[in-house]
Amino acid sequence: MVPSLADAVAIFKKWREDSAEILVVSESPFQQSRRGLLEHSIDWTLSMQGKIAEATIDPSKKGKKAARVVLQATGGNLSLSIGHCAFLYEEPREAKPDVRPEAESVTVSALSVFFPSNEVFVFYELREPLEKGSLVGWSTI
Repeated sequence: MVPSLADAVAIFKKWREDSAEILVVSESPFQQSRRGLLEHSIDWTLSMQGKIAEATIDPSKKGKKAARVVLQATGGNLSLSIGHCAFLYEEPREAKPDVRPEAESVTVSALSVFFPSNEVFVFYELREPLEKGSLVGWSTI
């Protein structure tokens, strides 16, 4: 499903209200991005586990600052301005067959956030907190 900005914020708000455990993973340049092949830039990866602390749309603001999501984790917070982003919502039954059993046992859903600069953050709603060092990744993107 390709949710609108309002739908994506509603998903984040539901996760906040449910106190859902969330794993967010990202890398830059995104592995499927041409930018990573054509430009020499700083490579980075990120994974954080925590809970959604804030998900808002501010109608008085325009552009990227019109919406924001904050993940609160033990090691710090991740705050993203998502007003210009595109989104993809998926459930583990949509995962590739070779990772589907693990995806279904560990996660409930995933919401991918695509930035115009080609960065992608994938938020996984977990069935229960993961042990330190565990990492799941099944999004079809």
